[in-house]
Amino acid sequence: MSANGNNGNNDSNEATPPAPSPSVRLDIADRMKRWHGKVAVVTGASGAIGGAIAIELVKAGMIVCALSRRRDKVEKLRVSLFDVAGTLNYVECDITVEDDIKYAFGWIENTYGGVDMLVNNAGIITKCLLTEKNNTRDLYKTMETNIIGLSLCTRESVKSMKARDVKGHIINVNSIFGHKVHQAVPGTRPLNGMYPASKYAVTAITECIRQELVYLGTGCKVTSISPGLVEGDILSSNTSKENEIVNYMPKLKPEDVAEAVLYAITTPENVQIHELIIKPMGEIFHGFFIKIDLTPPLEVVESFKKNKI
Repeated sequence: MSANGNNGNNDSNEATPPAPSPSVRLDIADRMKRWHGKVAVVTGASGAIGGAIAIELVKAGMIVCALSRRRDKVEKLRVSLFDVAGTLNYVECDITVEDDIKYAFGWIENTYGGVDMLVNNAGIITKCLLTEKNNTRDLYKTMETNIIGLSLCTRESVKSMKARDVKGHIINVNSIFGHKVHQAVPGTRPLNGMYPASKYAVTAITECIRQELVYLGTGCKVTSISPGLVEGDILSSNTSKENEIVNYMPKLKPEDVAEAVLYAITTPENVQIHELIIKPMGEIFHGFFIKIDLTPPLEVVESFKKNKI
């Protein structure tokens, strides 16, 4: 027995664990309450990622205005959400057309008073090469959708937030291609084109917006979320028999991107997640999965099937 009579144990001398601090962070459901009844604009809401984001925001009790050209897909989402707390509205809008954007935001202001959150999700990818003949329309279309449309929606949202002194949030759904241009498999046709350039621009635009919001003293946040390969997104939908290797690559689910959005918008007021990169577990260097002109060697495909890497 030791001198203090506790059989060598010093439990009585150990410090008592501190009581939980009153500033302990709430769980995500509680932190989402600040957005209940607020208005969120989601562009490209008829797509896989945009639809998943819209669903989560409606479930959180938000009024979601889905900007899209495809009413039927948004209506299907609305039917699936008939018994949840929030509201889903379809607002017809081609974000490559400035008048459409102005009309959409005008309707939102007249109907709900303004915008509290913007999710810039709309985006496209084309298969044309930068050096390809007669590619002008594809090049413009990519830039108009991925850059200009995003910028115009941001402009209208910030105008609404600033006019009402709202501490809102802007989410730019970016891409891993906004940080590194993928390396095509040697001997095969590259599938870069204008897409990585447009996403690099989104990375830069996000920082420019952040600086402008600070300058304007709005208290608004901006976040860029850059996913790797996502099931059903614009990149995987461009696959074909010739590049079937992509079918064996690990992928995120659209709901994973939606969860990342929830994570970003539920941070404390003094915390801003400026850049968030998310990848599926097991993703290798993101460039080596595109084959257009040549069928992948059988041993390569079999390796992906077997190892799921």
